[in-house]
Amino acid sequence: MDIYKLLRSLPSLKNYGKDVDLWIYDFEEVTDLWDIQNPKRRLVFMKECVNYALKEVLKSIEENCENQTNLSTQIIIEEIEKYLGITQNDKIWELKEMKIKTNESIPIFNINYIRKFKNIDEEMRKLITVEDYINSIKPRIYPCLRVLEQECENIEEAIKIAEKASRIEETLKFKIDFNNYKQNYKKDYINDYNNNINKKNNKIMCFRCYELGHKAFNCKYSFKELSIMEEKGIIEKNKRSNYRKNFNKKKIFSYNKNNYKLNGKKGNNYYYNNNENYSGNLTNIYIDDVFLLMNDNK
Repeated sequence: MDIYKLLRSLPSLKNYGKDVDLWIYDFEEVTDLWDIQNPKRRLVFMKECVNYALKEVLKSIEENCENQTNLSTQIIIEEIEKYLGITQNDKIWELKEMKIKTNESIPIFNINYIRKFKNIDEEMRKLITVEDYINSIKPRIYPCLRVLEQECENIEEAIKIAEKASRIEETLKFKIDFNNYKQNYKKDYINDYNNNINKKNNKIMCFRCYELGHKAFNCKYSFKELSIMEEKGIIEKNKRSNYRKNFNKKKIFSYNKNNYKLNGKKGNNYYYNNNENYSGNLTNIYIDDVFLLMNDNK
């Protein structure tokens, strides 16, 4: 037996937090693998997995139990949990907050769930309901729906139905992950938001390259690229398609009984009365508009 290799493979309790039961489970797996069945020898290796204070606790357990063959792991778990201050309420809340991982299968999750469920006292197990189990597997939509549909009375029935639903998922490849659904929804929302921004930016035009979506001081083309584009006629083409459609609009006329009204820039209205009195600034009116007004008065 390579003792150094065995010591490296032993699980340390500090890596398990308050889950003493899982630490004992992994420890027994390692000792069974190395064929260590004697309880006294197991206690020796168990002391190597804990800190100094817990070593003293294990020594006191060893001294109190005269017959080493009757030393059970349940006594060790209870004494360690008592020293660490782990109560039944802590175990209940830990089980209620337990959630399935994204790539974890439901049968593997149920093994850990049942182990923690049985680690709670029988009287306190009544506080764990089917709704708590559904919340634990909530990211998996199809098994949740099946458990809700069957209206299970206890957790054992809910676990069986969830495992059947997971097998159906695997055979039909109908696996829905709620977390991935949320991520895809966020991506779609971001894409829609960016498309709306691009639509708004189509009202903005650059007076260097005459493309829509940005202004001249944010133009992505260098002077060298602009000169090449001008030689090839790209800038002139952009100017014809974008500038004249969006920015070179004629003024609109509206006729009232006694007055001609020119609607031009914002806040500037120009009138030409039948009495041939003009109100407004003549320099701001297009020449074509003036000819139209003169012809109408004749």
